[in-house]
Amino acid sequence: MISLVNEIPKLSLPLAEVVKINCAYNSYHDAALFWTQDETRAVISMLDGNMVIYNNNADIDELREFVGVISPSSVFSDAKTLLTLFGDSFHEVCVVKCDKKFYCDNISDNVNSSEMYKLLNVEGLSLPPYEFFAVDFCHRLNHGELKYFAKKDLCAAIGISDGQAVLVNGIASHQKGMGTAALEGLLSQYDITAIAVCEKEVMPFYLKNNFKHVYNAGYWRKNP
Repeated sequence: MISLVNEIPKLSLPLAEVVKINCAYNSYHDAALFWTQDETRAVISMLDGNMVIYNNNADIDELREFVGVISPSSVFSDAKTLLTLFGDSFHEVCVVKCDKKFYCDNISDNVNSSEMYKLLNVEGLSLPPYEFFAVDFCHRLNHGELKYFAKKDLCAAIGISDGQAVLVNGIASHQKGMGTAALEGLLSQYDITAIAVCEKEVMPFYLKNNFKHVYNAGYWRKNP
């Protein structure tokens, strides 16, 4: 049975959907909604209409009915779950992971939300409208959940962390070779497992930087 909850079970897994759910809970406990199915068979979050599902052998029929009733604007989960829920009408992406400790001597420039948005606003990255980005960026930064590395006019990378793993939440390069510099600069601030969600054609960049492909995930979006 899927139930609305005030507290979610402790999840310490290096999965993109788990980090997203944990970070939503840590930063937006009072604004987001959370559900569980039979306590741990599924854990679900929804913030601003965007749903994230962690499937731990969930009752898919009940989950499908639940999603239909709640009617989120988007759903992020592992690819197998999305395929079962929506067929092939979702956008598939790759999840990569790295347990290596990164070191970097470069010091990040201090940038505000507007400067960060401009750095990340490149082809291949899907950003929300600036007003939503700015509020989320500042909120997570002030709560210690977000870190970044940036070089003005050159590169930027953002990561969010639940304390168990860090999810690279955006990376952009404006000069050849600066993507790796941004990734190293960001991840040198952590001593935990790193995860990234990327397009298939971008995966070679992460593989070159000591990540490995672990599973596929995806985004389903409601038709306008």
